[in-house]
Amino acid sequence: MKVKLIIDSQQLTKEELQQLIQSIRDCEQKSFPDKEVFIWIDAPGLSASEGKQISASIKPPYKYKYLMITTQR
Repeated sequence: MKVKLIIDSQQLTKEELQQLIQSIRDCEQKSFPDKEVFIWIDAPGLSASEGKQISASIKPPYKYKYLMITTQR
């Protein structure tokens, strides 16, 4: 089954975005450790270096493909 989940907010800070991604990762590890999950993040206004910083902070690191898209608009 293919599942696509969209979470949209214009009120999250960079730190809150990191907390949200980490929470998703924690739940994924606990509930679905053997499933492949891809995450696509479009964060207008977030610089590429900030996106890399957030991505690097997620623990444990993703074994599979993890995609963060950062765009400055």
